[in-house]
Amino acid sequence: MSENQEDIMKMKSPRWQISLSILVGVAWLAFILIWFFFYTDKYTWERHFAIVLMSLFIVCGLLGVPWLLWWLKHRTVEEVEMWNVPGFRWRVWVSCIIVFASLVVLIYWFWVYATPYRWYQNLIVFIVFCIIDGGIMAALWAPWGMKHPRKPTCDKKE
Repeated sequence: MSENQEDIMKMKSPRWQISLSILVGVAWLAFILIWFFFYTDKYTWERHFAIVLMSLFIVCGLLGVPWLLWWLKHRTVEEVEMWNVPGFRWRVWVSCIIVFASLVVLIYWFWVYATPYRWYQNLIVFIVFCIIDGGIMAALWAPWGMKHPRKPTCDKKE
């Protein structure tokens, strides 16, 4: 057994994080069903999409914090070392900011501006945001990945 597998075996189980994830997932599904059952006639499909995006944003916040705290307590030695590699930490934070900022702008777009446009035009706006985010992430991470290639972790048995 490798050191990484032994570290994983020693970790405490994230029991309350799993329970919270299940609870939040069921609550989110109930919210979406109730929302679409009772409020379908009051809003356009663009605003419904903005509500779904906003609810996913909230769910990510509710689940992201406890899982991040669990991960911080149970990091492996390799993960701790990775955070000390030059350029890694700020790339992670910039990536998070880009994703959340794009989500906020998309929510605002679908709530305020999307109504006069046709569905395929709004689909193009969504796709363009995904392409821009992907391009920025690639430009951000590709140089770092080329400079710091991942080392294989598998054990060779001969």
